[in-house]
Amino acid sequence: MKVLDPGQGVVLPQAMWLCYSTIAKAPGLAAEEVLSFVLPQELREHAPSDGAHAKQALSALVEFQLVSSDDGMLNAEPSDPAGFLRRLRHQVMRPPSDVSGSFEGAPDLRSGLVWLMTQSPFAPLHWKSNVQVAMPPGLFTNDTRWNNFPTWATTLGFARPALRALLPADAATRSHLVADPTEAVLDVIAHPFAEPLPIGVQVPVATFMAFLRRELPVLPGHPSATYEGLNSDLQDQFAAVGLALNSAEARGVLTMGYQSDPTGILALPDGGRKAGARYVSTIQIEAKK
Repeated sequence: MKVLDPGQGVVLPQAMWLCYSTIAKAPGLAAEEVLSFVLPQELREHAPSDGAHAKQALSALVEFQLVSSDDGMLNAEPSDPAGFLRRLRHQVMRPPSDVSGSFEGAPDLRSGLVWLMTQSPFAPLHWKSNVQVAMPPGLFTNDTRWNNFPTWATTLGFARPALRALLPADAATRSHLVADPTEAVLDVIAHPFAEPLPIGVQVPVATFMAFLRRELPVLPGHPSATYEGLNSDLQDQFAAVGLALNSAEARGVLTMGYQSDPTGILALPDGGRKAGARYVSTIQIEAKK
């Protein structure tokens, strides 16, 4: 399902949550009944395209297997907003082949996230400023599809709005985006779908990165996080991940270390270091304080 294409109606995670929470609280509703709760008929005629965004949100929930349909009756597991976003992120990130042969997922969004994770977090992104010429051929197609991408990227924890101080003077009035997967990284460390990392134990950085790529398979280095036309500056390839790990360390979530004669090293670009990269050989998850 192409969630960035507004042709059939914009797919928004916020609208998906409204539909999901309605179904979770009242299981067994038909699609039209859900829509009547989320967007009553009296309001629907005033909504763009007769409420197409609500209909698309409902279709996306079924497509991403977050909602089940039994003879047209919809059901969903109870969840809070954080839990819902966690499952939504997991489904749209996964390579479709890891789910099933018929699962399409959100290929346009996933390709956008794969590209975003190779961008420098210190380079604000905007369609007119740089995205149009820097993106892989055909990635967002046009500015309309790009305009839907920042909402998804920030909601899923892979980006944040750029600080105004980083913007060039001639673009200060435009809303820019920067790659920053900090929130996604923090969330999968605390709530992984697979086996969690041990707490208070130093693990080789290769082990940690394998865990992170398994939980967030749009990060550089995952076998599926590439496609024809995707090119990135080697210096920037791990810059966004480096920012996330440094942020996690600053928050006391983990501690990065370097041992003499290490078996594996990860060079993390660190904008705060005059010497350049920070070399890491072990990472330890800290207990919550």
